[in-house]
Amino acid sequence: MSELLCRKLQLIHVEGDALYPARMKNRDTGVVAFRLSKKGNTKADSIEVIDEHEMILKVTQQGYKVRARTQKSASKGGRTGLYALNETAIKHWQLIDSKEITE
Repeated sequence: MSELLCRKLQLIHVEGDALYPARMKNRDTGVVAFRLSKKGNTKADSIEVIDEHEMILKVTQQGYKVRARTQKSASKGGRTGLYALNETAIKHWQLIDSKEITE
């Protein structure tokens, strides 16, 4: 699995795919971070979060959407997109290593 993927949070798509939050590189700044959004599906609508722990708290407790993908990239038949835990596309989710994820 790529180091760009967060291995601590797994989202299960309704079609059975396991999705993981993915870091993305901002071409304007060079920053590699998770992109989160409460509103739309554009870079202008999103915030960048570098810390995994902060991203997980925002996604699981504050209602943020996160860019996530399967281990296999979309170009190789995988799935990618912007997902929220309370949307119909996500059947369920789980913390993989919850002992490190505490407030």
